Amino acid sequence: MLVFSGLITTLLIVNGCGKKIGPEEVVVAKVGDQSITVAEFRRNYEFGLPHLKRDPDRKKSYLDFMIKEKVLSLEGYKLGLERSASVQKQERDLTKELLIEELFRREVNDKIQITPEEIKEAINRSKVTFKLRYWFEPNADFANRVYQAMHERGYSAVVEDILKSNPEVHLKLKDFETDYISWLDVSDKVLDAIKDLPAGAISAPVEMDGNYFIFQVEDVRRNAVTENEYKSQAESFRKILFYRKLPQEAGRYVSEFMTPKNVVTKGPAFHKLGSALAEWKAKKEKDNISFANAIAKAQEGDGPLLDLQNSLDETLVTFAGGQWSIEDFLKDFDPKSIKAEPDDRNGVLNDLNQQIALHIRDSFLLKEAKKKGLLKSPNVQKELQDWRDKWVYEECRRLYNEGLKVSEAEARDYFAHFQDRYKIRWNDDPTFEEFHKQAQRDAYIQRAKTILNQKVDSLATYFPIQINKAVLDTITTNESQKSRWMSLQVFKRSSNRLAVPMVDPAWGF
Repeated sequence: MLVFSGLITTLLIVNGCGKKIGPEEVVVAKVGDQSITVAEFRRNYEFGLPHLKRDPDRKKSYLDFMIKEKVLSLEGYKLGLERSASVQKQERDLTKELLIEELFRREVNDKIQITPEEIKEAINRSKVTFKLRYWFEPNADFANRVYQAMHERGYSAVVEDILKSNPEVHLKLKDFETDYISWLDVSDKVLDAIKDLPAGAISAPVEMDGNYFIFQVEDVRRNAVTENEYKSQAESFRKILFYRKLPQEAGRYVSEFMTPKNVVTKGPAFHKLGSALAEWKAKKEKDNISFANAIAKAQEGDGPLLDLQNSLDETLVTFAGGQWSIEDFLKDFDPKSIKAEPDDRNGVLNDLNQQIALHIRDSFLLKEAKKKGLLKSPNVQKELQDWRDKWVYEECRRLYNEGLKVSEAEARDYFAHFQDRYKIRWNDDPTFEEFHKQAQRDAYIQRAKTILNQKVDSLATYFPIQINKAVLDTITTNESQKSRWMSLQVFKRSSNRLAVPMVDPAWGF
């Protein structure tokens, strides 16, 4: 969940029908029968790329880009581009994702309670700061040896001996010390390891993401809390506690939900699939052959791939009320989700096991979301519509730029006009030959943008544009005070998709 600050000065607006709407829902622009609200503008603007905000009136120029995309998406709907195979596939994939998110929001997020007592305790705990020393080892055996040595000889003596024996590392004892931090700065695992340690004591090894950490509390400081802080910081700490509880509650919900399903992965089929994936990653992926094609075209000598080809109907997973064959699983499986190297067989199998678990979990959660009728949820429909508009715009952009090519002469001409763009240092003298491909690409983007701008102008009659400049001028946005070239983009962890659709970077070229 993202929290956006800054509201327009009006606290409550009343529309023509007498219905009260919040300041974030005030319309800043209309395109045809579509609106862009304050909330939509702020969300897009704050996470948009910085080169789209170069004009003196940055908000107005950015809004213009949003309007152009809205015009082209409306034209795209008029042409039926929402029915294209690309848009339909993206919509199917996103619908699954949004339904599961909505299920979690209702069954987990909305049920998390944070009491005033918990908030007060959290503020009190934040006033206790501590300075840590830490050491990490790649496996439990090494970590336990170091831990025993530290108990016998002390943290500093052991670490200094290790660093002296590895002079190429160029690290010192102080490189493994923190500044003064509080519970807000560390994970619950670290807190559990150090919460009862007196100053100077050393923790047992703590496993985190495959590494093992040893901690020593070097010093502890305690500061007083004022009554004003309890009031002024209450909402911030409520959010902090919410997001601390969220992973635990989500894990509990999934565990309770999935345990009755009695999911079992069948070893023989699992190992056949794992071996075929390793074979593909080692020999076929680099040749740009998809995993599906590698299986389909496997011949004598292809070993595990041919074995898998002959075993697609084998049962891979059983669960209460059904089963999946290998072929069933492969329908929605992305083989590039297996990140382990092909010669790391255990790594490949671990990655595959995790992907099977996620696919099974999501398939059950999706059924549950559909059963609860969550497709009708306003949250789901709003986000689906936002992305659908974006995809239809992209289809329209492709349609009007279809067949566009830039000759070498045009690329040379572009380079001659914008040669300074290719300088790395002020006294550089870049040549076309050095930047041929880049200039060809840049000239193409420029031509494509010109075509789209002309198309938008021609469509203004059909989709009239209205901008409420008074509202736009009152919108406050969060921007870096250090550099306007800094940007922040947020991606969904589950799919690596942008959290919200943003303006096409090509408009600011």
